[in-house]
Amino acid sequence: MNGSNPVPLPPAEPSGAARAASKPKWMVPAIAAGCAVVLLSAGGGCLYWSHGRLAEASGECEAAYSKAVKGRGKLTEYLKSDAVKAAIAVRDSEVEDAETVAVLASTVKAISTTKTDIPGCPADGLKGIRAVTARLDRTAAAYAKTVNEVRGRADAVNASKTDKTVADATKVLNDSKGRVGDDKVRAALENAIKSKDGKAISDAVKAVNDSIKAKSDADAKAEAEKEEQAAENTAQAPGNGSSYTGRDTTGGHTGYTGGGYTQSQGGGYTYTPQQPAGNGGGYTPAPQPVPQPTPQPPQGNNGGGSGGDDGYEDICVAYPTDGSPSYRVPCS
Repeated sequence: MNGSNPVPLPPAEPSGAARAASKPKWMVPAIAAGCAVVLLSAGGGCLYWSHGRLAEASGECEAAYSKAVKGRGKLTEYLKSDAVKAAIAVRDSEVEDAETVAVLASTVKAISTTKTDIPGCPADGLKGIRAVTARLDRTAAAYAKTVNEVRGRADAVNASKTDKTVADATKVLNDSKGRVGDDKVRAALENAIKSKDGKAISDAVKAVNDSIKAKSDADAKAEAEKEEQAAENTAQAPGNGSSYTGRDTTGGHTGYTGGGYTQSQGGGYTYTPQQPAGNGGGYTPAPQPVPQPTPQPPQGNNGGGSGGDDGYEDICVAYPTDGSPSYRVPCS
């Protein structure tokens, strides 16, 4: 082995050019065509996948747009509803908490003056479509939230109004005890207060007030009739101490004191006519003639004798014409 028989080496790998030259001529076009088919298939798959994602995003955007439009319509409809109109029309004096009325009015005014645009979905561009979709979702959520806020504030106004109605009705219930003609109306009011039904409470309060008025009118009428009957009984009762003052038929002067004959010390009689008790309006009677008294028979002296002077002087009464007091004078 010392160089008489050397070890054989593996054959050398031919170069690319040598390999290509060694291959048959017909295989080169075939290989090139195969590569073109593979590349074409890969590109078509990419285009199909991209188109599918774009269509899906566009569908999501259209759904978000429809939801936003519906949300705006619900808010507009609710703002025009009878519930909101009634709550806005409530006055401060009708609620327990006037702040609820102010908050609702401010909210509705702000919404009415705010304009919100709803963007449409773009036709292409995956990134742009997704951005508009997100914006539309936020808009729809904002509309729904606003509807709930307005509803909550309108409910607060209505609740405060109910509280005021219940408080006022409770006062009517308490004050009406013993003042109604029928206690059934008070029982109905009490039940209405428990139900917190505004319409029922209003009707029950009216019934109680009507009953109070009816009883008050009936009591007043009965009292008037009682007083009238008492007055008639008093007028018809005998000896009730009443007096009648009529026209004086004496021509303006009062009654006269009694006059007549009085016996004088001399044993005779002097005539005294009636005297007026008052001046009777200034009337002074004319002097009356003084009748002469009948002479008395002389008294016997020592039981005997007749005739002669009895020792007494005849006295008469003179009446001055000037109204001064009368005075006595000798009849001679």
